[in-house]
Amino acid sequence: MEDGKYVQDSVWFYAPNKGAPVFFAVAFVVSGAVHAWQTVHYKCWRLTGLYVFCPTLFLAGFIVRELGAFDYTDLIKYIVSICLVYAAPPLYELGNYYVLGRILYFVPYHSPIHPGRVLTTFAAISMVIEALNGNGAAYISNQSLPEEKRNMGKALLQAALIMQLVVLILFVTLATYFQLKCRRNGINSPKVNSAMTTLYISTSLIGVRTIYRIVEYFDLANVNFWDPNFDPQLMSPIIRYEWFFYVFEGTLMLLNSVLLNVRHPRRWLPKSTKVYLAKDGVTEIMGPGYKQERNFFATLLDPFDIYGMIKGNDKKSRFWDESATGEPKSMSGMASTPDTVV
Repeated sequence: MEDGKYVQDSVWFYAPNKGAPVFFAVAFVVSGAVHAWQTVHYKCWRLTGLYVFCPTLFLAGFIVRELGAFDYTDLIKYIVSICLVYAAPPLYELGNYYVLGRILYFVPYHSPIHPGRVLTTFAAISMVIEALNGNGAAYISNQSLPEEKRNMGKALLQAALIMQLVVLILFVTLATYFQLKCRRNGINSPKVNSAMTTLYISTSLIGVRTIYRIVEYFDLANVNFWDPNFDPQLMSPIIRYEWFFYVFEGTLMLLNSVLLNVRHPRRWLPKSTKVYLAKDGVTEIMGPGYKQERNFFATLLDPFDIYGMIKGNDKKSRFWDESATGEPKSMSGMASTPDTVV
């Protein structure tokens, strides 16, 4: 039973629990194995491959944490465990960005942004966050570094966590705007609604975890370990009690992984990005798909193609209007199509 007291020479503050890492390692193995089967079954490695990779990171992180529980003075095990566990949640976010892009491909005429730009824009931001996360966690957990370096690590980690929360808010705003636009225009497809509900739940779980990390590290930033009068018992309970980690990190992310098992995106989304929902909200049509007419840097700097809307170039890409006046190909009875990304 934890008492919140500092354990002499422990780099964790407390003596890590020896049973909890085993439970979470096994749980993430099971969830990851199901994700691997689902990606093969649905043939969607490109869409949900990250859902396999993230449990693998957690598995490795909890294995190292278990080893550290038997030698809680080992700084290397502590650093490796922290870095592995912290790396996975932003990748879950990245997977969600990809899924939202696929939903926008499915209802392209109400998409506020080119569907492919959801991934490239948010992925670019996530790469920055991941770099800050990795460097910050490495600096802050290495107690052998000078104070200046560790303070830099705290600043990097705080910046990464705040950016992560801001990006989550922007992501939910974009998703909500899209769904409200669908509703206003009579699109109330169970497939779209189910996929969007999964994204909202997943994003909420990641958001709560991010808030926990922000609180934790802002508390750490105010601690002066080199003060001769420093009393470990005055530190925040979030730092002194291990159960906070297992509830707000381990449990929330395990629930997120299981959620994506139970409500796998491919249950509702088509295999190909060229398949879209007709404006009747029921018929699925095989269309030509989006054509890439702008270079990568143009799409990265102007993901909403504001310049194109001003010039009227966006009208050229409205393939759904062309299909509506021509002879659209209904997906009923058609063979499955490649997992295309345009």
